[in-house]
Amino acid sequence: MLNEAGADEVLVDDGAIAAQITTSGAARFEKVLELIGTTTLEDSLLCAKEGGIVCMTGIVGNAWTLGKFAPMGAIPTGVYLTSYTGDTEDFMRTPLNELAQKIARGTLKLQDGKTFHLDEIVEAHRAMEENNAGGKIVVLT
Repeated sequence: MLNEAGADEVLVDDGAIAAQITTSGAARFEKVLELIGTTTLEDSLLCAKEGGIVCMTGIVGNAWTLGKFAPMGAIPTGVYLTSYTGDTEDFMRTPLNELAQKIARGTLKLQDGKTFHLDEIVEAHRAMEENNAGGKIVVLT
C-alpha cells in the first residue's frame, strides 16, 4: 500500500528497524522522522547515515523522558538530532486552501482509512491495533 502511494522502500517496524537495515544491507537514511518518541528514538538514531537528521516529533510511546540517556553513545557520530513540537502559528501557515484544491483536482492522493460509528468503537480499536485501517481512523458520533 505504501509503495503504491510513492514510497521507494517500506520497512515494517518490529522495534528494531536498525537491525533490519543492517541485515538487509540497505543504506541508512538521510532523514528519519521519529513519530513514536523516546521509546524508539535510539533505534531511529541508528537508522540515520552520517550527516543525516533525525527529527523527533511524536510522543505516542507513552514515555515523555529518556531514562539513562547517554548522548555520546546513543547519537552516532555525525548524526543530527532535532525536534518539532508545532504550535498555532505553524498550523496557520499550512496552505489549507491549496491542499483542498489539490484534493478536489485529484492531484494530491490521500490514503483513505476506515470510518466507524461510535457503536463500532471496539472494531475501530481492533483495526488500529492490528494496523489494518489503511489510513486514519474516523469515529462518527
